[in-house]
Amino acid sequence: MNELHTKGWTIVPETIPREKALEYADRAYSWLEGWGFGYDRNDPSTRKAANLPFTHRGGIFARYGIAHEQFVWDLKSEPALIEKFAQIWGTDELYVSYVDGINMSLPESSRPKTDPIFAPWSHVDQSPLRTNLQCVQGIMNLLPNGPEDGGLMVLEGSSQHYTELWEHFDHKKGKEGWNTWEQQFLDEEMCAWLESKGCKWVKVCCQPGDLLLWDSRTVHYGAAPSSTNDRFAAYVCYKPVSMVSEGARQKRAEAWANKDCTAHDPAIIRTTPRLPPDSHHCYAQAVARPLQEPVLSKRGRQLAGLEPYYPLPIEPMIVR
Repeated sequence: MNELHTKGWTIVPETIPREKALEYADRAYSWLEGWGFGYDRNDPSTRKAANLPFTHRGGIFARYGIAHEQFVWDLKSEPALIEKFAQIWGTDELYVSYVDGINMSLPESSRPKTDPIFAPWSHVDQSPLRTNLQCVQGIMNLLPNGPEDGGLMVLEGSSQHYTELWEHFDHKKGKEGWNTWEQQFLDEEMCAWLESKGCKWVKVCCQPGDLLLWDSRTVHYGAAPSSTNDRFAAYVCYKPVSMVSEGARQKRAEAWANKDCTAHDPAIIRTTPRLPPDSHHCYAQAVARPLQEPVLSKRGRQLAGLEPYYPLPIEPMIVR
């Protein structure tokens, strides 16, 4: 908690056992192969877009209802993972986001270092109009992740300057103002200003089963792998039920019914279009629902908002 407050990020090592994390990675490989587009985890020549479903950026898969696949819900229902967010918020009555997908980065050895995919895309996942802590984001790491293997880049300490940052660069907000939705990109000048305040870029490295946590005001981006090692990680985010409005709960119910993916914050429902914008990937066989319909445990149903944490009181029978 101290590191989250001062640095803006931290690692909780071995949140789930290494062997279990690798099992989830194996199930993620099977999801990629299950599309039947020609991807084979054992054949490096199949690591190309034509053999894979659509990926948004840097290996992020956030379409086709992937957030509702069985293996994703199994992961989000891991007791030890939920416990860490319960400790952060001081309650175990939590909702989990139908989160913005899974990162499955499959590096191509022929890709030059000058490729735009390696360029930073520095951003925060919180509107500049809301400067207090809104969310603690998480990544459950599933494969060994070293300095060159891609992964989370954080501008350490940047959350401490959040209010001052947007006041200093108020002239850059444009005619429409800062984003009201929970994301704002930063340009090089903004990042340089934060670095002049003592903030520094850190590539987070971790092992399978480690949990990465960061304050949503911390500047960050996902770096593409420059090695030949795959990067697999699941985005996880939980928030107290008391912080989710009734309107958001209704939208969550609609997202569940449609098996839509949403943004990272469980209290702010911004759904991701199911099909990709690239017509090349709008396959006739693209599913309208997950490839495997999820079966949730009681805890999973509570996290999803499908079942209350405590049963409603039974009205006493009145004998007349």
